[in-house]
Amino acid sequence: MYFRQPRYFGDFKCIGGTCSNSCCIGWRIDWYKNEIDKITDDPRCSEELKELVSKSFAQIENSNIYPVILGAGKRCPFLTEDNFCKIQRELGAEYLSHTCSVYPRHHIIAGEAAYQYCNMSCPEVMNKLLNSEKSMDLVNVAIREHITIKGAAMNNENLLAEHPELKYRGELLEFFYEIIADKKHDVETSIILGALAAQSLSKIVDAKDYDSIPEAIKQIKPQFHNGAQLKSIKNIKPNYYVKLGAVGEILKSIFQVNIMSALTDKEGKPNIDLYIRGEKRLADTFKERQFYLRNIALNLLLEFVLPFKFIDKTIFENYSIFAAAFALFKLNVIATAELTDLAERKASNPKVDVIGGNLKIKVVAKYDTEKYINKSTALISRNICHNNENAKKLLEELHNRNFSTPAYLALLIR
Repeated sequence: MYFRQPRYFGDFKCIGGTCSNSCCIGWRIDWYKNEIDKITDDPRCSEELKELVSKSFAQIENSNIYPVILGAGKRCPFLTEDNFCKIQRELGAEYLSHTCSVYPRHHIIAGEAAYQYCNMSCPEVMNKLLNSEKSMDLVNVAIREHITIKGAAMNNENLLAEHPELKYRGELLEFFYEIIADKKHDVETSIILGALAAQSLSKIVDAKDYDSIPEAIKQIKPQFHNGAQLKSIKNIKPNYYVKLGAVGEILKSIFQVNIMSALTDKEGKPNIDLYIRGEKRLADTFKERQFYLRNIALNLLLEFVLPFKFIDKTIFENYSIFAAAFALFKLNVIATAELTDLAERKASNPKVDVIGGNLKIKVVAKYDTEKYINKSTALISRNICHNNENAKKLLEELHNRNFSTPAYLALLIR
C-alpha cells in the first residue's frame, strides 16, 4: 500500500498561534475517555492542567465521546493567550486527541492506495494549495511499515457485500479526479462533463452491473473530447436568474445568511448587472492564476470523498453535492466581494442589508477578492464537507427544486 496525495500535502505544517483562523476557536472538538486519561495519568501533568481537564469536557449520553466545553469567545479552554495549546506545550503533541493531532488531514483508503488530503477550512492549507499550478498533482509516497491510518473512509467485507460498487472506489475516484484536472477544458466544463459521467455510472450501478464499471470508464473517456458534446456545453448560456434565485436561496437555507442582498438593486430585487460585475472581478483575479479554481475544485472532490461520501446515495447524487457546493463557493465569493459597495447602496435604500442569525459581515473599503476566495472555501469546507447534515440538506434542496440532472447542474455551474 502507498499514500496518494496532492503535492501540497507534504509541505503542510500547522502554524499554531500565528494562524488567522484557529481551529481551536469555534469548533466542536471531540475527545475519547482514554485520550483524556492519558493526560491526567502522566506524572508530568501539572495540578493546574489536571484541574482544567476535570472541568473542560462534557459527555454525550451512551457514548464514549467527550466534547470540549468551549469558553469565552468559543475558545478551547486549553488555548493559551498566545493561541498555543497548553496540553501540547506541557506534555507534547502526542498527548493531543486524535482529532486535534490529525486535523486538517484526512484519508480515504481505496484499493492499494490511501489517499491523503487536507480540508480547506484551514487557512494554511489554502496558502499551500494556491501556491502553485502543480499543488494538486497527485503523487505516490511510500507508507512506513507498521503505520496505523485512523479515521479513514474505507471498505470492509460487510460494506462490500451490500455495495459491490465500492470495490471500484479507487478507479472511480481517479476517474473523476482526471476529469476535473483536465486543463484542456475550463473547470466549469470539466465539472459538467463529470456530471454526465456520474449519471452514466449511476445507471450501471442501478442495473447491478458492477463489474462493468472499469470498461464503462474506458468507454466514457473518449467522450470528453467529443467536439459536438463540448460545443453544446460551451454554448450553454448563463442563467443568471437560476444563479441569483435558486443558488442564493440554497446559500440562505444552509448558512442562514441572506448574502444575496449584496446583489440587489435599490428596490431590493436581484440585480444581474451587479452579479456580472462581480463575476468579471473574479475572472480578473484568476486572469494570471487560472489554476486557482481548478485546485479548489480538485480539493473539494477529495473532501467530498467522491464518488461515495454517502453510501446510500447514487454516484450521481454524491457528485451533485460536489458540483452544487462549487457553485455555492463561486457565488459566495462574488456576493461577499460586492459587500464592499453595500455601504454606498444602503445610503439610498436602508432596506438593503445582510441579515441572518447573529452573523455580521464587516463592510470593507477596498476590494480583496483573494481574501473572499479563502473565506468562501473555508465556509464550504467547514459547513458542508465537514457537516454531513448540511451536505444532505444541499442534496435535498437540489431534489426539491428538480435540479438533480446534469442539465440543471450545468445551469448552476455556468
